[in-house]
Amino acid sequence: MSGGPATSSPQSESQHVDCLIVGAGLAGLTAARRLASTGSRVLLVDKAKSPGGRLATRRIGAARLDHGAQFFTVRSADFAAEVETWVEDGVVDVWAHGFSDDDGHPRYRAVEGMSSIAKYLAGRLQSELLRPPVHASRAEANAVMAGADTWSVTYAAGSREPDDAVAVILTPPVPQCVELLRSGVVATPHLDDLEKIDYHKVVAILVTLDRSPGLPEPGAIQQADDPTFTFVADNQAKGVSDAPAVTFHCALELSRQLWPLDDGNVLAHIHTDMRRYLGGAAVSEVQVKRWRYAGPVEPRPEPCLVVAESPGPLVIAGDGFAGAKVEGAFLSGLAAAEAVLNNRR
Repeated sequence: MSGGPATSSPQSESQHVDCLIVGAGLAGLTAARRLASTGSRVLLVDKAKSPGGRLATRRIGAARLDHGAQFFTVRSADFAAEVETWVEDGVVDVWAHGFSDDDGHPRYRAVEGMSSIAKYLAGRLQSELLRPPVHASRAEANAVMAGADTWSVTYAAGSREPDDAVAVILTPPVPQCVELLRSGVVATPHLDDLEKIDYHKVVAILVTLDRSPGLPEPGAIQQADDPTFTFVADNQAKGVSDAPAVTFHCALELSRQLWPLDDGNVLAHIHTDMRRYLGGAAVSEVQVKRWRYAGPVEPRPEPCLVVAESPGPLVIAGDGFAGAKVEGAFLSGLAAAEAVLNNRR
């Protein structure tokens, strides 16, 4: 696998760049790479320690568990070309062609867990396209403000000094983007519509075991209409973990009910249902993960949205647009970069 994580510590010196991108998930990384390939100086900031967003993987002892996106499919030519490179570089491969029946569509897994895709892309961004720094970690943006000639992005106290940019791309969940715009008093007619975009909450349960749970091939069960768990996967059978480790995604209505409960009550509520999938294996450790913005209830149909053109393009992209899946995030990031480039021509 080529490349590595391109992260840097928060810096006190502000920067002036061609485009500042908030959010180092797949949409942000894709936009950054596209813009950097044209010679644009890009700064990618994220409040997390490492890139990834919903490309999320967690270690529990010897186990490695994907707890956000579990796999992805490919439909478009642009994404197919990108994924071909990922396959050639050993980042991803085909996991299965379905979870109950073979429907002919490959489901791809990341060889070292889904977060490794983001680390690989960040590494390519830094090593191939730009001089560092390209990714400022633990920099929590709290406002986007319009100046005379540039945008200014400010951050939570102590995380980073303000940066200036000709263009800005925002890729966090849409409600967080709206907060950034309102905090900076950005005037745009799109705010009311953006505020209507709501997100599903999902509760994930991460479990390590003393032996394989014996889930049916390919080591996962997908059941969209199940009232308890919509997806159950053994990460060892999937090939990303050295130890048996199961990820449960709770159904949307159940997640809504469990959301306000503490972890102990969540586990008590789902304990009996969870045991049905473990094949008698003993639980070594269990953790609860909450996804506040798991995916939009009704994403906007366009891949991104230009919310302002002065003092430069201000674009919102990510999973609130063109679908919440991995491919949708990639296409949204690509479209956001093109929107910035088109605005400059």
